[in-house]
Amino acid sequence: MEKSIFDSELIAMNTRLQAGLVNAAPVSLESLGTQMRDAGVATEEEMPEPESSEVTIKLIIKPDSESSINDWLVSAGCEIVSKGASVLVANIDVAQLADLEQVEGIQRVEASRRLELRMEDARGPITGADTAINTHSLSGDGVVVGVIDSGVDWSHQDFIDPANGSRIERFIHAQRAAGSSTSTYNTFDNNDIDNAIAGGATLPSGDPNGHGTHCAGIAAGNGRASSGQHTGIASGATIMGMRSNLFDDEIITGIRDIFSAAGDRPAVINLSLGGHWGAHDGTSAIENVIAAETGPGRIIVVAAGNEGGDHIHWNGDLVEGQVLSIDALVQDAQFQFIDVWIPRGDDVDLEIDVGGGAIVPIDGRYHVTPHGRVGGVARIDPINNDQNVTIFLDGCTIGTLVQLNISANSVTQGFVHAWAGPRASNVFPAATNDYSIGMPATEDRAISVASFVSRDRIQQADAPIPGLQVGDLSAFSSLGPTRYNVQKPDIAAPGQFITSALASGSEMANDSRYARFRDPSGELISIQGTSMATPFVAGVIALMLEREPNLDPAEIKQRFRATATRNTTTGRIWNNRFGVGRIDVAALLDYPN
Repeated sequence: MEKSIFDSELIAMNTRLQAGLVNAAPVSLESLGTQMRDAGVATEEEMPEPESSEVTIKLIIKPDSESSINDWLVSAGCEIVSKGASVLVANIDVAQLADLEQVEGIQRVEASRRLELRMEDARGPITGADTAINTHSLSGDGVVVGVIDSGVDWSHQDFIDPANGSRIERFIHAQRAAGSSTSTYNTFDNNDIDNAIAGGATLPSGDPNGHGTHCAGIAAGNGRASSGQHTGIASGATIMGMRSNLFDDEIITGIRDIFSAAGDRPAVINLSLGGHWGAHDGTSAIENVIAAETGPGRIIVVAAGNEGGDHIHWNGDLVEGQVLSIDALVQDAQFQFIDVWIPRGDDVDLEIDVGGGAIVPIDGRYHVTPHGRVGGVARIDPINNDQNVTIFLDGCTIGTLVQLNISANSVTQGFVHAWAGPRASNVFPAATNDYSIGMPATEDRAISVASFVSRDRIQQADAPIPGLQVGDLSAFSSLGPTRYNVQKPDIAAPGQFITSALASGSEMANDSRYARFRDPSGELISIQGTSMATPFVAGVIALMLEREPNLDPAEIKQRFRATATRNTTTGRIWNNRFGVGRIDVAALLDYPN
């Protein structure tokens, strides 16, 4: 394998571009629009030509190179979207990708990655939250709670104060037009939102999906929609929200924007999202940004993931002179990836076998097989020096066996890990659900949150759901550790089932799939996921920051370790299921300061 500053998708895009297989338009491996039209597989109507030749990239850079790389990008006509320590986000014409290899100081270039959302009683005795909040008279006053997600319904009653003004100080709308590979941003302040609430100029819909609104309500809703019955943890905090398409470059931009807008105030940002395309070792662009942006009074809380039972992870050991085979099944008729990481120093040969006999070259291009289109990329990552093999499957027959055969010539370390996605489950017949924690929850300085059962029924009046036991780990909650065995998740919090704000006009408000989860009032919904556990923790951290504005991630994690509930269910020490145990809000707020 050769070392390359490009990640697997950009290597493949650049390979096809240099070979003349695509025009100057961006051709994501996930869409293949231009190639499919050229091959007569799809019509212009089915796969329209992209409107722009620009793509958004993330550049992980050496600390002393920001100025010179910034100058190069400007001179090359690139638009710099976000800049800061370690990572630049920029829009670049795909024809200029190869030029980046000659720019000093660039360590890795990543394509834009789309993350996935992580979809009582939580405040009662199982966490002690209600009693503790009342005892200490904390509300999150003076603290900023940021929610970067599918959006926040700025019109919802839980985000309006007693004087009928908005509690949302900042609303960022990230947009990515059809056919575009770059995003644009519009930002609205408190006055804009107040004006819209009063019937003035309209704002974009706050949250077409509903996921982000629910998370914001858990962290910081004031309970106005339910006459105080379903109040968020930090009900007096200032809210900032971002409506995102969930591309990680948008998340990076949102993190920096919210922390900057918070100024001297302490701030905690909730990320109930994640993905599995990458090294799972803290070296990705978004993980670098979390590491650089967090510190005293700057905290980021991330969902561990909902793949704890999905069989999307595989691991095995290389033995010198033997072949290690990774068997994977196609489970998505559209696009699916298999991302494999082999340790540095191990000398291997590679072969992709599709359907038991169709051998596909690992050359960065798609190849047509009797079972669908398959491509592969092999590279040495320039940051961690590990070997990365990514297999791309597009339009393949569900159930097709795809086999990566790894012939071990010499072995130094030997442990191999693989993840699949973005939506498929049950990919690996010999899967293990360990190491299923998603990125960026793998970053050491993020507060990574697992989910436990806090209610054994959807609505309080419902009959219990068989098999649910309050206090147990949620069956979906992703398991740690990271690929290099960093202890993640950090803490477990209530995530099943949580009642909170329902975004008006959203998918959750209108889709029949959510009918049994919706409250008759039309203002609330009760759903589950590590997505729900994460804002619970973000809200608790806002209470801690109200009292101690300079707390940093390390101290917060130490307090979790000192105060969490541990028993025979959770285990007595850290484990890859509960982290250090179940969150105990009463003990946390009683902790000496």
